[in-house]
Amino acid sequence: MRHLVRIALVSPVAAALALGSAAVAQDHDGPDDAPQCAPAGVTPQLMTPLSGRLPRDASLVVGLFPGGAGHELPAGVQLSRRRRTVALRREEIAPGLFRLTPETHRLWGRYDLDGVAGTPRLLFARRPIPAPPSAPRLQRLERYIAASSGEEPHTEVRAQLGFPVPQGVVAILAYWSDDDEPDAWVRAVPTRESAVILSVANGCPQGPPGTTAPDEEGTVRLAFVDLFGQVSELSEPKPLP
Repeated sequence: MRHLVRIALVSPVAAALALGSAAVAQDHDGPDDAPQCAPAGVTPQLMTPLSGRLPRDASLVVGLFPGGAGHELPAGVQLSRRRRTVALRREEIAPGLFRLTPETHRLWGRYDLDGVAGTPRLLFARRPIPAPPSAPRLQRLERYIAASSGEEPHTEVRAQLGFPVPQGVVAILAYWSDDDEPDAWVRAVPTRESAVILSVANGCPQGPPGTTAPDEEGTVRLAFVDLFGQVSELSEPKPLP
């Protein structure tokens, strides 16, 4: 079992450790000042649950997760059934999080999702697409240093929510300050009332390519993404501690 030791960041020195060289990279323009963050290998995984029937006009949600040799969503992700293939139009919801919409509407029956870990089999049928999820209620943010045996300490930002993550929500998006596009995302766990929305190790934000860390000061807004790629309205902003 993995045990974490969490140290709250309350002093200026501890705050400096929180994002470390990530803040340095944002305060200087020279490329020599930026932390050397090697791109991590990722594997595409289907986030739309396999249980039950999917609406015939539904989109799918695929995320890039640590592990594997790739660094992006492969070009060969498609639906297939016997000799028939269906192309998927891809839209990036957030860095490394995609909405895939079949080019052919009104699918029916079972299809394999090629190019994704495990080649999931999906069942499409006649059923309605639900309404988009409600906006999260963000109560407060916590920032601390987490450590476990055998690992370097890293900084985590945790969001405390005003109500449990609803069923059907598969991801939580994070927007730093006034950014119009999401800067990071994490897999959602339904019924949980909190989520670690970012982890930073050695000044490098942990996540798919394109994930960024916030400034030392600023605000955070959150949004929910449901199993069909529908995005909620944004929460009210809360300041970083």
